[in-house]
Amino acid sequence: MVKKKSDLIPIKKSHIAFYSTQFALYYLSKDGEPVLFKESGEKFTTDMLDRNQHSDFFIHKKDQASVVKTLMSFLNVKLAKAISSKGIKATKQAICQILEETLEDPFDRGIQALPETIEILFFHGKKTPALFEALTTVNANSPKIIEHSVNVLALTTQYCFFKKYSDDELIKFGICALLHDVGTSHIDRKIIETDEKLTEEEFEELKTHTIKGYKKLKSSPAFDNDIAMVALQHHERLDGSGYPNGAKDLSFEAQVVGLIDSYEPLKYREKKFRKALKPYDALQIIKKDVIQGRYNKQVFMDLCLCLIH
Repeated sequence: MVKKKSDLIPIKKSHIAFYSTQFALYYLSKDGEPVLFKESGEKFTTDMLDRNQHSDFFIHKKDQASVVKTLMSFLNVKLAKAISSKGIKATKQAICQILEETLEDPFDRGIQALPETIEILFFHGKKTPALFEALTTVNANSPKIIEHSVNVLALTTQYCFFKKYSDDELIKFGICALLHDVGTSHIDRKIIETDEKLTEEEFEELKTHTIKGYKKLKSSPAFDNDIAMVALQHHERLDGSGYPNGAKDLSFEAQVVGLIDSYEPLKYREKKFRKALKPYDALQIIKKDVIQGRYNKQVFMDLCLCLIH
């Protein structure tokens, strides 16, 4: 039995139905004392939730890792159903929810479940390649970094289909794209979400997301070094003008995702100091950097072709 509030972790109400049977649920009394709402293994019904007067529910700390694992499994099932129903908006919202939960997971169990998410997405996506083109056009009303990552995933997948990459390559590129900005989960949200130009101090903090993402993925047994290197190198440039290390010798995956990562906000993001651009105009801006040797010329040409294919 839980005796201290410090032994509890709050959960989202929208998640209760996913794992409520397996785990004990608690609420706090008016005096702030933990009270058992439902025992582990006890059947949970929506009636119980409708009748309760408690605004917040909690689980025990010891259950957190198992809860995250169970939640991600349910979210992947939800994703598969959304894709099967051919609901583009529902599919994007499902992917955004999975990524959001991943970034909020202190145990990184969500990250370890992402390969399954990508396999589900690609299994259906190979049957309907237009799915990925459609995903970039649907506003999921998610935090900007979440939707940006899903857009980069969709664009990267279009590129991979165009290049006729193998299933294994598709999955690896997909994970690289979805997790390239995973380090932003450790950056002040105000910096990530702003439409204003960043101050020099804010930009210096933002740049650390590459190293933080690399360390996060490097420490996870679910991913190989190629995926971690994309998190580290997607803002590096072939002429050494990028960050965090001014590296010139970049992995191919980092070159592809880095180029698409630059294109996506130009095409899909409105800023107070500039409007979102049409594809041609966005590519013209990047073309200048290609000419200056910052991006891989062949990757740029292939991206242009796949976007008009």
